[in-house]
Amino acid sequence: MARLKIGFIPIEGGHYYKESLQEVTRAEELGFDSVWMEEHHSVANHYWPSPLTVLAGFATRTSRVMLGTDIAVAAFHHPVRLAEDVAMLDVMSAGRMTLGIALGYKPDEFALYGVELAKRGARFEEQLAIMKGLWTAGSVSFKGTYYTVEGRLEPPPVTKPHPPLWIGGWGDLTLKRAAMLADNWIPGPTADLKRLIAGKKQFLEHRKAAGRTAPITEWPLTRDLIIADTDKKARELAEDHIMVAYRKEYAGGWRHPFIDASIATDLDKLMEDRFIIGGPDQCLRKIRRFVEEYGMTHLICRTFFPGMPHAHIMRELELVAKEVMPAFA
Repeated sequence: MARLKIGFIPIEGGHYYKESLQEVTRAEELGFDSVWMEEHHSVANHYWPSPLTVLAGFATRTSRVMLGTDIAVAAFHHPVRLAEDVAMLDVMSAGRMTLGIALGYKPDEFALYGVELAKRGARFEEQLAIMKGLWTAGSVSFKGTYYTVEGRLEPPPVTKPHPPLWIGGWGDLTLKRAAMLADNWIPGPTADLKRLIAGKKQFLEHRKAAGRTAPITEWPLTRDLIIADTDKKARELAEDHIMVAYRKEYAGGWRHPFIDASIATDLDKLMEDRFIIGGPDQCLRKIRRFVEEYGMTHLICRTFFPGMPHAHIMRELELVAKEVMPAFA
């Protein structure tokens, strides 16, 4: 079995950049493989709106970790600007950039940008065509329903044919787009194992139907993780921090496709086949299950939830490096 890659989403939101950078530089020292940034808008003290800006900061202070968006929301970016920014980040990081991208679902974010929620899928397909054209052909002449683009991209990305493009999200159409238009599928932290396995099966069937035969070598999986010295301590931290996020955000009108109010307030229901919470042994058991049953090869740990202390995230990085990494080496 290949070594399990481990990455993480550091502290994010508010004015926490200094702490975030400290976590990222320490994670690289400890042997983490990747660092990721999310995108949400208008959320106080949780989530930054500009993942690429933050990753550029990380790029200048790291030399080895892969940098990725998990996930950028396509609807709020012009495809040319996004293609340029991703290419620029790829250049700045010497080829360490991965673009995870999805449709978005939060009505208030679409209102903020004045973008129509209903047509985001068709718009997304045009965006991907433009971006891939700019990265690979250098120039594009495109006339669609949403975008008319004429011209070229400079400088090109250093990664050939282009930085990895991973599509996130759910639903048959999204999985079809991921299979046909992207290099991979990157499912989010809110899905349980059953849904993940079904999604992977659909994704692979769509790839096969599209005649895409290149094997998928990487199966990334984002999970909410709280590791502590004991199961009890991890559970207390989950009650204090994960539940704040799920009650206030997912149960508070975000309209997430499958985390509604009935589940977003029940930690035991949420922990079942979804979160990785516990002392080292319990976390190892849960991680092993995702490796064995889903085929996960790249674990992306979401470590920050509202109010989660930076000091504890620093401790988690040490615990993952000392207790988890050797078990999957």
